[in-house]
Amino acid sequence: MISLHKNTPAPATPDITPLLDVVFILLIFFVVSAVFTARGLTMDLPEAQTAKPIAQKSLRIELLPDGKLLYDGQPATLLDISHKLTDAAALPVSRQPECIMLKSAPNVRVKRFVGMVDMVRRHGFNNLVIATAARQPEPAHKAAQ
Repeated sequence: MISLHKNTPAPATPDITPLLDVVFILLIFFVVSAVFTARGLTMDLPEAQTAKPIAQKSLRIELLPDGKLLYDGQPATLLDISHKLTDAAALPVSRQPECIMLKSAPNVRVKRFVGMVDMVRRHGFNNLVIATAARQPEPAHKAAQ
């Protein structure tokens, strides 16, 4: 029998799957390469002529003027810091921090500062570094006066 209907192909539609793949890859690239700003508080550090950069493998403990504490930039209590120092001391020697950096706001009481130093030493960390700002050298004409 003869077919009276013509076989017409369905209209061609473009496949957008590869386009979506490229868009998602670009999105991932820009999210991963974006620069995120670090949140933090600015502190006036004491100046020292002997200030040096510290080791990369260090832990930071910060005493804030309002009485709060930060451990590696995260809010923490005194008990939290004690537990984290205990955990760090239990690590194998190759993974332990090279030093503990203690950063204090200028108006923090000496009693709090010394108490933190004592706690760090009780946990077996004797390489304690006190954060300071490098003192700018005085101009030659002022030094001669």
